[in-house]
Amino acid sequence: MTKYTAKLVGIGITALIGTAAWAGAKSTNTVLVNLSAMNASGSMGDARNSADTRQFIGCSITTYVGSAPTLGCFAMDSAGNYGGCSSTNADLVATARSITTDSYLVFNWDAWASCTSLHVTNASHGAPKQP
Repeated sequence: MTKYTAKLVGIGITALIGTAAWAGAKSTNTVLVNLSAMNASGSMGDARNSADTRQFIGCSITTYVGSAPTLGCFAMDSAGNYGGCSSTNADLVATARSITTDSYLVFNWDAWASCTSLHVTNASHGAPKQP
């Protein structure tokens, strides 16, 4: 092997090894429901991709003629803990409209199961859902 060929092989190996560092940040966010803190969090992609058949998380918006839109958020973790809430608050409804099928969600509720906050993250580090 000539010096030139050895250099090319070395550059090729370095490029292949270096791609792992440039692959991008990744995180796993399975669904967590904390009943005492009255909150739930998780990635829709990770919930869908989980090995168990229990996890889910999401929000829905329902509108009836003559009524304000109603937000409903819901989650169940792998242990079977369920949390959910609803709200007609326009700001929370607007936030929910930014949810995609791969979003990371955090929501909180009060003693009356009214949603008190909704956080939506749409970012590249979350796992996309698989079929």
